[in-house]
Amino acid sequence: MYFSHLSVLSLALSVALACNPPDNLPRQDSNSTSYPQFTVGNDGPADPATIGYSINHLSFIVNNLTKSHHFYGTILGMRTIFRYDTSKDFAIMYMGHSQGGKNGTGFQTGVELMRDKNNLGGLLELLEVKSQKKKREFQATASNTLSHLGLIVPDINATQARLESFGVPIIKPVGEKPSLDRDSIIAKAFGFDDPTSKEAQEALPGIVQLGFTTFIVAADPDGNLLEIQQQDSEAV
Repeated sequence: MYFSHLSVLSLALSVALACNPPDNLPRQDSNSTSYPQFTVGNDGPADPATIGYSINHLSFIVNNLTKSHHFYGTILGMRTIFRYDTSKDFAIMYMGHSQGGKNGTGFQTGVELMRDKNNLGGLLELLEVKSQKKKREFQATASNTLSHLGLIVPDINATQARLESFGVPIIKPVGEKPSLDRDSIIAKAFGFDDPTSKEAQEALPGIVQLGFTTFIVAADPDGNLLEIQQQDSEAV
């Protein structure tokens, strides 16, 4: 185990497929006050001033850069784009999947990834402060706003077996529904400090209806949450 106690962040929803949502999800009805309700986005065109904007990377402060590199590189297949040691105490590492083809099927060298860095998405920036003595660990509290990394894989069961073989903490395996008891990490990951509250009991079943049972929820060495979905899943 990477750590003895898993603390996870509030979990947001990510869309696995750019297709019609599952038929079992209720569509929004402007005259209805019942829940859940599912609404497909209908925003108009973005402001032309934002053309060229894109989310490029997410940054984590890590306790051990070597362990994080092993997790995201060896286990999840990300590549090192660069490492920059600004001093003997502070280091920055950029990582990303090869993006020469669909979902990294086209190999790219580090030089090619570095060349394309500002035109890529889904990158990860890892920061290590070696003099930091107190271990950083994310807490699932109301003060947190960062949620999770979303990972798409071709075979969810093979991925779970791979994670297990490396001893990765799996918070929720494939086929398991999230618990609604007071100590449920999954429920707290959705932002409910008290999973037994009326609000949680009303909301969480709708999350299950989205296909959450088919997901894996795992954690990296620092407790950052990963939501893993199969690419051809009908879940949302």
